[in-house]
Amino acid sequence: MIGLLTQNFSLYHDLVDLLRKRNLPFISLTFKEKISSNVDVVITSYGEKNDIKFEKVIACDVNEDLNEVIDKAILLSYGNEAKIVFGIDPGKNIGIAIFSNDKLIRSFILKSPEEAANFIRYFIKDVNAGSSIVRIGNGARIIRNRIINLLQQSGITIEMVDENSVAGMIDDTKAAESIARVKGKEIKGFLSIEPKEGEIREMQRISRIKSKNITISKELAKKVLTGEIELDEAIEMQKSG
Repeated sequence: MIGLLTQNFSLYHDLVDLLRKRNLPFISLTFKEKISSNVDVVITSYGEKNDIKFEKVIACDVNEDLNEVIDKAILLSYGNEAKIVFGIDPGKNIGIAIFSNDKLIRSFILKSPEEAANFIRYFIKDVNAGSSIVRIGNGARIIRNRIINLLQQSGITIEMVDENSVAGMIDDTKAAESIARVKGKEIKGFLSIEPKEGEIREMQRISRIKSKNITISKELAKKVLTGEIELDEAIEMQKSG
């Protein structure tokens, strides 16, 4: 169980709010009482950390990403042998799920391959994980391959999972959770992100919908698909071109 021990009201309030939203059990502690034996890890502020005599303590500030602080606290409670598995559902909205010791830590949405890859790299480094696996669905080919390529030199095991085995999942986060639970085929080396004709036409169709009446060129569609520019930029370039 997570213990909260801080006199910083803003930090305490924000942590309680997130813990309740994530349905995670916690206990509020005071400096006057001994830390309960059912507490696995304590979260506090930087200024109060040295006043806490406990083996597993995480210090943070109210301006930090407190969801990541809670993630770290959960993993620390599992010990140094915690194995992390990331599930990724690639697409316009990229579903991300984090598991450790077969337990779901958190699932959420990110918007770009760069965001997804950066989050995973920094998360693994930050928590000093014992081992980590990324399992990614085989849909949305270019987005999937961009994520894989961005992670290839990070020393992370990457597996591609057949999305037919998790068919029927409409919610991106639920799909990511299902993908994380399925062993896939290990991917080594970089994959092609060269757009195919069908993918280019689909991006042109999306550009017409988004702009109401403008179809971006094939070259601009390629650049959007490979992440060189955003769709909004491509539409503006087509307007002025």
